[in-house]
Order: sequence, then structure tokens, then C-alpha cells
Amino acid sequence: MKGTVSEGAIAGILRDLYVGRRSGLLHFTRGDERRSVRFHKGNLVHGDTNVKDDRLGETLVRQGRLSAADLKRATGFVLRDKKRLGVVLQELGILDKNQLEDALALHIREILLKVFSWAEGNYAFEEDTAETPVELDMTLKLSTGEMILEAVRKVEDPDVVRYALGNIDRVLGQSSDPLLRFQKVTLSPADGYVLSRVDGSVSAREIVQMNPASPEETMKSLYGLLCTGILEYLTLPPKTPPKPEARKPAAAPRPAATPAVERPAPGAGPVPAPAPPVPSTPPPQAADPRRQEILDAFEGLKAQNHFEALGIPKASGEAQVKEAYFRLAKRFHPDAHHDPALADMADKLEAVFIRLGQAYEVLRNPRSRSSYEADLAARTPRAPTGVAPPAPGSPPAADPDYEARLAEESFRKAEKLFDREQYWDAIQLLEPALPRAQGKLKNRVRVLLAKAYLKNPKWIKRAEEQLQTVVKEDAANVDAHFLLGTIYKTGGLKSRALHAFQRVLDLKPDHEQAARDLVELTPESTESPSSGSGLLKKFFGKT
Repeated sequence: MKGTVSEGAIAGILRDLYVGRRSGLLHFTRGDERRSVRFHKGNLVHGDTNVKDDRLGETLVRQGRLSAADLKRATGFVLRDKKRLGVVLQELGILDKNQLEDALALHIREILLKVFSWAEGNYAFEEDTAETPVELDMTLKLSTGEMILEAVRKVEDPDVVRYALGNIDRVLGQSSDPLLRFQKVTLSPADGYVLSRVDGSVSAREIVQMNPASPEETMKSLYGLLCTGILEYLTLPPKTPPKPEARKPAAAPRPAATPAVERPAPGAGPVPAPAPPVPSTPPPQAADPRRQEILDAFEGLKAQNHFEALGIPKASGEAQVKEAYFRLAKRFHPDAHHDPALADMADKLEAVFIRLGQAYEVLRNPRSRSSYEADLAARTPRAPTGVAPPAPGSPPAADPDYEARLAEESFRKAEKLFDREQYWDAIQLLEPALPRAQGKLKNRVRVLLAKAYLKNPKWIKRAEEQLQTVVKEDAANVDAHFLLGTIYKTGGLKSRALHAFQRVLDLKPDHEQAARDLVELTPESTESPSSGSGLLKKFFGKT
């Protein structure tokens, strides 16, 4: 993804990365000048530039966030210890973690605002290949949606906006993706008016004609809302353009967009785009009831089935499933982490949001729902064949044989679910089976549980912990060593990955994938540092 910078182009570039939830580095260049911003799943997390006066430290001094003396002192440690400026500022006690994230958000915004003013230049996007983000000072306090709206508001040529909107006879609707539909952005009164008129039945042209504001202002609002993904063109045939009618002057004041946006004073003209403020120090976290709600939802993930996660009875119809999902998706939208009081809840919010989406996708489809309900019924603990269930009133834990057989049965069912790519459901069986399992089965449960965890990038650490436990108890477990090697390779931990893959080959010399990974990590040598070297020659024809 690369091209030239022109008026209106940057909003579309940011939209593609944001709506597509992509990760990587977006570079902007103009002559010798380079400015870069890093995305992680569509979120702006880091900025960098080779322009000395616009680097992080100089920007903070210019904005009054850092003294010149503190920057000079910190720079000495940066050069001496080869550390990042953010790390040094924290170690010296000049900025705490919250203040550093504010500073990083300010820096990213300053970088992009400079790029928004460019009349020419080039851009290129460098996609991340690893699931684990590059280790940098990062922030989640800057909304990509806000920056997209700012980019759109910087466009001055109305013809650029008209071209970007395309066929305006297409019908508009609010996004069907709650992640985009309920994102938190600051709308202008014009944006709010346009959004209030979109109901899935009117075209962009009709919105322009019914809005008392100028067509240019309305089109710019439409373009901004489309770029953020809040609005989308529906897959319906375009409407026939109505005959033009004389425009009537607006008799009533424009409705307010949101309670957070003040109405313009009479005669003041269009409201300038509000600049999103860099978040200040958050209020005491304990005072925010939303934190406990998020924690409760996160803690309930493991124990709840899909119906319980959405808070609906099993007899609920498709409409009830959709209504419950959209209501909860709005409440637990990941953009809530832009609120300073919830900044540290980003991982938990995303886990809850993903869990809600999994429940919705299964229950909205009659075929997948039927299969899920059958699996759910089969999961109800029953006495395994040949083993009498515990007597009424006595806890199952009193019978170790019963517990072991129950764990084995859960493991077999989980294997089938995993093969059908029903990873969440497999986890629901494996987690309670783990304390019941005994002997070799316990580590088999751990390995399969780790494989299921690895399907969610947020749970890589959980998977690693399970696998490390396995290799401590069973140092000859090939699968555990191989999966650990894969985790370390993906995370850029080369020496750990090399050790893990070499251990696999020591235990199982004919493990071809481990041999390939080892060669990939050591391209300068076709031989492994230990006993696997002859095998690598054998696999890859090296003589």
C-alpha cells in the first residue's frame, strides 16, 4: 500500500487502516523529511520523525510538558544506555506512565497535523507480520476516528469531497459493525445532524437536500462519517435522483448533535472542527462504576455460555439475539479505553467485546446455533460409562476415579470442537477439566488449552504459562517445546525460539517444521549448533 499524498487522500488512507484493523507502520515522506505513525489493530499507538524539532522530546518542551533541562538530562541517559526516551523519563521520575501516554498521544497528533498540511509527498504502509507488536513506547489515548475527522476537515476543495463520496444516490445506513458504529468521536453539530437523518432508507443526495446547511458542509460531514466507518453505503440499488427544487432558507435552528457539543451562536457561521484535547490526569478510578462492570464482565467470560454472555434466555429469537448484542457491544466498545479513567482496561474491554462477537456470530446463524445447542447439552456433566455417579448430596471431587473419567471425556469433546474451529467452546471444556485431570492427561489438556488460547492474540501469555508448566513437569514434551518456539519466534524473541526448536530436534530429530524454523532463524548457517545439524542437511539437501 503506497502512493502520493494529495488533498483528501490521507483521510482515505487512515480509514483503510482503521476500518481494516491493520497493524504496521505508515510512513510519510517529502524530500528528506520523514514522519511515521504506528498502528496496532487500527489504533494509533506511536509516532516518529527525523525532523529534529518535531521529535518527542522537542515537542514536549515546545508544548510545556517538559523542561529543556530535563530533556538534556534524559538525552544523556538515552545515549549512554541505548534506551528509549520514554523509558528514561519514567525511570528518572520526570513523567509517570499516565503522563507518558498523554505525551505520546500529543506527539502522534502533532505529526499527523503536520502531514495534513502537505500539498505533496509520498506514503507507504509497512504491514506487521508478527502478532506481537514491536516493543515501543505506546499509547491508546488517541482516537484514530478523531484524527480521520480532523483530516477530512482540513480538505478545502469541495470537488475532492464530491469525488470521494462517489455515487451519492446510494442509500446510507449506520455501520453494521458495532466496533465502528459505537466508536467514541467528537461530532460537530453538522455531523450530528447528518447522522440523525440516516435511517437506512435515504440516499446521500437526499441527506444533502434536506439539510439546512450548505451542500459543501453536509458533504464534508458525510465524507467524515463514511471515513470513520460510522456510516456505510448499503448494498441496495441507487435511487433515481429527484428533480431539483428551490432551496428554502432554514426556519429553525439546527438540532444539537450530541449533549457534548454546544450549538453555534446565531450568525457565527460553521463551527470549526474541535481539536480533541490530550487527556488529562484521570479521576480516581475507584469512583467510576464502569470499571467494576468491565471487571465483572471479564471475570464472567470463562464460566458463561453464549446465551449467558448476551444475557438472554435460550428460547430467544434472532431479533432478541441481535438487540442484546448491539446493546452490550455499545456498552463494552473497545474505544472506551480512550477515556482516561479506563485507559488500563483496554485488554479486558477487547476480550469482552470479542467474546460478545463470538456469541453473536454463533447464535445469529440457525445452523451454527443448532450445533452449539447440541454441544451445550452434551457438555452437561454425566457419569462416564462404567462409573457410578456420586451419591446425591456428595461432591463429585470425593471420587477421584469419577473426576478423572469426566476430565478424559471433556478432553475428547474439546479435541473435536478444536478441529471444528470452535476454540472458545473448547476452552470452556478444557479449563474445568484441567484440575480434574491426572497423570499424562493433565499435560495433554494443558497443551490443547494453550493451542486454543493462541487463537486469540490477547491470550498468548496464558498459552505460554500453560506450556511452561508442561515442560517443567515433562521436559520431553515435544508439542509444548514446539509451541513455545512458535510463540517466541512470532514475538521476535530469537534466542528463546532457537533454544526451543533445538530442543524439539533433540527430542524428535525428524520434526521437519522445527528444522525449517531453525534454519529460518539462522539463515547465515545451514547447520544447527548441536545435534540437529546433520538432520538439517538431510531435510534441505545441504552437503
